Amino acid sequence: MKYELIVFDMDGTLTLDALDFDTLREELGLQVRHPILEWIDTLDMEKRQEAWDTLHRHEAIAAEKCQLRPGADSVIQRLRDRGLKTALLSRNSQRSVETILRRYPMFFDRVASRDQMPIKPAAESILKICRALHISPDKTLMVGDYVFDLQVANNAGTHSVLLLEPDGAIPDFAHQANYVLRSLEDIENLLNAPDSFINAQTIAGAIKQ
Repeated sequence: MKYELIVFDMDGTLTLDALDFDTLREELGLQVRHPILEWIDTLDMEKRQEAWDTLHRHEAIAAEKCQLRPGADSVIQRLRDRGLKTALLSRNSQRSVETILRRYPMFFDRVASRDQMPIKPAAESILKICRALHISPDKTLMVGDYVFDLQVANNAGTHSVLLLEPDGAIPDFAHQANYVLRSLEDIENLLNAPDSFINAQTIAGAIKQ
């Protein structure tokens, strides 16, 4: 088997995203679509604390009402039954991650939130997981729905899967992934026969033609 460790993003990957980003950005006063965590770090101390409080409030609401992606828990279990290690790597707070895992119990060999610095897309965020589980990056697959998930994989030398909704458009960053899937359950098929899946660069190139 090519991969020994599967690392999952949380929001939009294992769960259906419930965070209202438009309302959050409006409350934060963030006019430009800049990454929220990085933007907060540019604020002065007083405004930064206010922004963190606002973000934590929105995240807490989302963690309590988000829905698990259908089949996500059974996919995790089947991967573990195959002898694979699993990990969770999220830019959410530890509190939000714990809330979601309390609501939807899933077992991971390692769980890393933004409280364990650095965060995605920094290579070290995923490399720390690899080292802790004694698995090399080239035996690791990162599964996520956003550009940070693909960037962290590329930065760390792991492979990546971009998970899209069944009828979702292919984003302009799709070429950064190794594979594109439209079903989380296809992870198992990818593990069985990776060469049978069209890679993301091929898909992205076809879209531009």
